[in-house]
Amino acid sequence: MLEISNDLKETLKESLHAYYTSIKRGDLIKLSSLMTGESYLLTLSTLGFKKAFRDESFKHLLEEMEHEPKSLLEVEKLLSTELKNEARKNIVDVLFYEPKGLDRVTLHYKQDAQTKKIYFSKQDEIWKIDLKAGRKKDD
Repeated sequence: MLEISNDLKETLKESLHAYYTSIKRGDLIKLSSLMTGESYLLTLSTLGFKKAFRDESFKHLLEEMEHEPKSLLEVEKLLSTELKNEARKNIVDVLFYEPKGLDRVTLHYKQDAQTKKIYFSKQDEIWKIDLKAGRKKDD
């Protein structure tokens, strides 16, 4: 069984808390630094889902943001403002860490009493939130 060092556990725990703090503050620059690029775009889509449902022009921006830098900037600006105004308050407690090989870890935690998990992968010696790291690897 693979062991996870205390230093890595602390790093992942800090990343998890920084993830929620960044969302609460609307700090999407910090949020993007914690995640892989693909995971960041997926997170923006998730955070913007409700707004896209009500606002057709925002929905169009979400659809374009992956390929159009101006659309991405506009999505970030609008979502940042909304997130700051919401100022979500989350209680986050780490439950346990599950190694998934040398370069992937699943962190199990509770957010406001709801059990969840978040995935991390190591890329260029840096651990980042990677929403696809929970999937099986192709051999």
